[in-house]
Amino acid sequence: MSSSSGFYYNELRRALSEQSFGIARFEVATPVTPLEATASVTMLEGPCASVTLTARGYHLNTGQIFESIEDLLLSVSPKYAQKRSDVLFSKLQALQ
Repeated sequence: MSSSSGFYYNELRRALSEQSFGIARFEVATPVTPLEATASVTMLEGPCASVTLTARGYHLNTGQIFESIEDLLLSVSPKYAQKRSDVLFSKLQALQ
């Protein structure tokens, strides 16, 4: 895979890795085209979502598009939202 064709693949892996505290697991499929990457994301609640990254943003298979992976995860996973709040709160506490 050349670096240009792997941009979306690498970016999706990086974005999901950074959110690993709030998801159960994820697996990025080998890119089909250089214009997108898709991952299977298992939420803390159990259900799995198909997330695709393109130049337009992060897409759910429902057709919804989000500017960030955080916005997408917040919209589909209440447990992600709680974990994210917990992590932010603990970081703030550490600053005091």
